[in-house]
Amino acid sequence: MHTRRPLLLSSRLRRFLVVGLLSGLFGLSGCATPTDYRSWESGQPVYYVKGGDTLYSIAVANDLDWQRLARWNGISNPRHLKIGERLRLSPPGGGTSAGRTSGAPTANTPVKTATSVTRSRRAAPAASPVDWKWPLDGRVLHRFPEGAPAQKGVILAASIGTPVRAAAGGKVVYSGDGLPGYGNLIIVKHNAEWLSAYAYNKSLAVSEGQQVRRGQTIARVGPRNHRKPEEGGHLLFQIRRQGKPVDPERYLP
Repeated sequence: MHTRRPLLLSSRLRRFLVVGLLSGLFGLSGCATPTDYRSWESGQPVYYVKGGDTLYSIAVANDLDWQRLARWNGISNPRHLKIGERLRLSPPGGGTSAGRTSGAPTANTPVKTATSVTRSRRAAPAASPVDWKWPLDGRVLHRFPEGAPAQKGVILAASIGTPVRAAAGGKVVYSGDGLPGYGNLIIVKHNAEWLSAYAYNKSLAVSEGQQVRRGQTIARVGPRNHRKPEEGGHLLFQIRRQGKPVDPERYLP
């Protein structure tokens, strides 16, 4: 009488069978979310929504006005985005409102330090309906767009853990770390035209959807170099008008 030997399956075959079983049980789709979230189709820029995205973070990453982005894609509620959803980044018909942007420098990219850049202020800031204030009291390491055009804001030096304060009252429309190159990021909407962004934070103190007042602590300054915390911290601060970065020092008192 012969003893029946157990059937041995290769690890690859076992994985295939497990995936097939899970797909049958839970209705998993075989179509994966695109990993190239920003790409070009028929010569036009498009973006595929990933987890943690908001319409505002996508607009900031691509230097677009969030209202135009919503209009181009027929979005009535900015909060209703679906993972994998395809968004056009230019007007229907092939406009040129969005280009191949390089984005901000990564949070781990060393920022060339300045010896000491003082805040040489004018008599009065430029006209704006928003009552701006500095997000912290720190030395300006890099001005807009001095030294690094991709930063699209000013970089301020401060001790790690220093409170980062809202430069004006408004609503938090993004709070997270899902935007490449910005680290822990806060985006505040002040009105339909103006946004402010606070990047490279060590920690975040407010959540998406929260109303904040001018001067309220919204984050804590992160390290300039994670491997050398003794070098201190820095904050990337941006002001955006209709999606486009503007020089913050033109508007700060």
